[in-house]
Amino acid sequence: GFAWLGHYLREHPRLWVLHRRGVALGVALGIGIGVFPVPLQMPAAMLAAVALRANVAAAAAATWLTNPFTMAPIWALSAWLGSFVVPRAAPGTVVPTPVEWVWSDPLSWPGALWEQITSWGPALLAGFPLAGLALGVAAYGVVYWGWALLIWRERRRREQGRRVAADRARG
Repeated sequence: GFAWLGHYLREHPRLWVLHRRGVALGVALGIGIGVFPVPLQMPAAMLAAVALRANVAAAAAATWLTNPFTMAPIWALSAWLGSFVVPRAAPGTVVPTPVEWVWSDPLSWPGALWEQITSWGPALLAGFPLAGLALGVAAYGVVYWGWALLIWRERRRREQGRRVAADRARG
């Protein structure tokens, strides 16, 4: 599907090379776009990576963060962040009651989940970009500084190995 980008991608091989800034930006883009519950997250993340000169493979792989196990926490974070932007109820209106979950009846869970999501409404929708931004920035920091820490530790290990070899050669 990306054959039409082949000419551009061949001219810019840095989009596929593993270097700290490109991979960190690719992961941030993938996670930021992956938060949105829309189809075609991977192609969108890959196009954003090409546009921003990030690692394309890292962007595509990072969209896999959203899966059935992580969807509920991501949506909860989105609703929580969106509640700061969109007020839950206007003055003088009735505040909706919390959704009653019947944990002993799994067949009632889809209906309760749908009721919960519709009760979040605009706050959830406003929260998706905020959660994408927050998780993307956090992912960028973790990858960038984690990679820097690994480089520092490897350089330190090599330096210690050189010292040990020099000591053995002397003595």
